[in-house]
Amino acid sequence: MRRALVLLALSATACVATPPILIGDAAPPVTAPPAQIAVRVLDYRGDPLPGAEITANHAEGSEDVVTDDNGLAFVTWDPRGLTLDATATAHEQGAMVVDALPEAEQIEVRLTAKVLTGTVFGLGGRPLVGATVRMGSEEILTGTDGAFQFVAVEEGTPISVERSAYVGLDERWEGGHVDLELAPLVVRGIRAGGVDARTPEKWAEILAIAESTEVNTVVVDIKGESGQIFYATEVPFALEVGAVYSTYDVGQVVEDVRSRGLYLVGRIVSFQDPIAARSAPDIAVFDTVTGQPYTKNGQYFLDPTDPGARSYALDLAVEACNLGFQEIQFDYVRYPDGFPDHARFDGGASDAVRPETIRTFLSEAQTRLNPLGCAVSADIFGFITRTTGDGGIGQQLEMLAGVTDALSPMIYPSHYSTGWYGFEVPNDHPGPVVANAIDDGLERIEGEVILRPWIQDFYYTDEQVREQIDVAGERNVGWMLWNAVANYSVGALDPVGLTQVATEDAVGG
Repeated sequence: MRRALVLLALSATACVATPPILIGDAAPPVTAPPAQIAVRVLDYRGDPLPGAEITANHAEGSEDVVTDDNGLAFVTWDPRGLTLDATATAHEQGAMVVDALPEAEQIEVRLTAKVLTGTVFGLGGRPLVGATVRMGSEEILTGTDGAFQFVAVEEGTPISVERSAYVGLDERWEGGHVDLELAPLVVRGIRAGGVDARTPEKWAEILAIAESTEVNTVVVDIKGESGQIFYATEVPFALEVGAVYSTYDVGQVVEDVRSRGLYLVGRIVSFQDPIAARSAPDIAVFDTVTGQPYTKNGQYFLDPTDPGARSYALDLAVEACNLGFQEIQFDYVRYPDGFPDHARFDGGASDAVRPETIRTFLSEAQTRLNPLGCAVSADIFGFITRTTGDGGIGQQLEMLAGVTDALSPMIYPSHYSTGWYGFEVPNDHPGPVVANAIDDGLERIEGEVILRPWIQDFYYTDEQVREQIDVAGERNVGWMLWNAVANYSVGALDPVGLTQVATEDAVGG
């Protein structure tokens, strides 16, 4: 019995003792925790990119992680290697194959930005300079080739384009290069002279006409035939010659017009200027007979070949553009009509010089104003749409079409003499005269520049004014009413809602 108890005790001890290690057997493996490596995602500038999504693919499967505020995330390391795919908003997908554990145990993946490139075109496929392109919170102006570029943008983001003298455009970017073609704004305008904008009652009347009828544009005089400038300009030469005759608050005028969704054009009488001609005769057309500035019928002209005369008009235009005018319309942009041989111009006045002088002036205007977002237009004599030359004043239609956004022939039937368009008294046939003059112009320059005539709103009944409006509308060229004292034939205008045009997107540029 005693022997049996001893054997039981040994057996129990054997159950709890550590088993012996046999020589020649390896120790059991110890499993290490999975190794983690840090992955930092950088944006196209090299800055940490929060919220980037990383997919790590390895032999055992894949895992998805998202970078923190420092652009950092951790993925499981696989000694057999792994592939990292990184994606982030507004960036192209990035990929990296990792074959060996880096010494620093951190991997950087730099992504490339998604880039939108595009070009804005206008009439005739002409690249538009100074178009405002908006995407998200960013806004840029197109360059001289109409091109623009946004960096780090996402497909599906809305993009909008505005340009003075054109209808705005809205769409969504779906990737790749985009060409955006804008349609010309069909202007239906009335003019407010500089004095009209001063008189509260008259200014209110003009705004009321624009708000209650088909009118979508107001033309406001910046500098008139008198040589006076109608707001408190800061252009030094204007102050020097005493041309400032401030009749309206320019900021208020801009606000009044644009806040109503109307298109705002500023008119500058360029070279007909009695104030500057008498105060600074060195920039005026010189009369070799009198030894004084040349004058005829009370008109004095600045020399369009003189750099100072040209700079005066252009400096005013730049200032007005910066103040909020959307288009600058140059009037009297010409040589004086019927000038004699004793009228002297610094740069000459030959048949070749005249049109080139006016062309280069308007070309310089475009160079200075279009990049600011302003359109450039010019008023020309009505007969210029028919004559092939420059009319002796430097206005040659095809040459002007290449350096302006819009041309406005003054096709007043009362200004055509007997025989024009087959009529003994052209003034008695407003519709056919206007139709013929527009057709002449379109035949020569359609698709190259916006044709937008001034039509006659004096001496006529409402029906005669409407007849001119209708023939212009049939040709989709738009129009502007001219009345020297801004007394318009409201009865000739369709009320809002009858022939209302969509201009809200067109007038913001």
